[in-house]
Amino acid sequence: MTRSHSDADQYFSALAHPRRRSVLSCLHRHHVVTLADLADELAVKEHGMTIDGIPADAVTEIYLSLYHCHVPKLVDANIVEYDQDQDLVSITADGTAAHGWFEEEIFDFSERPSPSRLTCTDER
Repeated sequence: MTRSHSDADQYFSALAHPRRRSVLSCLHRHHVVTLADLADELAVKEHGMTIDGIPADAVTEIYLSLYHCHVPKLVDANIVEYDQDQDLVSITADGTAAHGWFEEEIFDFSERPSPSRLTCTDER
């Protein structure tokens, strides 16, 4: 498959935020997850502890940011699909291709500032 500069631009724009890169990384591993499970997995990654140790409001904030901001941006870029009726997020063929554009290191934000301090409009 030949990739163009516009493909790369689209992927870079959609994946500018660390939380969206984490979504792609998670979906690359699992292919399909519920939005609630995705929020749990990102909360564990962002807080560096088990889900039982994370305040419910922190997980809710992640869920809401995924629902209202991050998943729609990834859907618009055709990187993921979201089935609202079943609350399922899945990776697309373009999402798999986008994952191939990047080295694994960009998906490990354990040494980066917490994305919970960033808003949807904070593009990094």
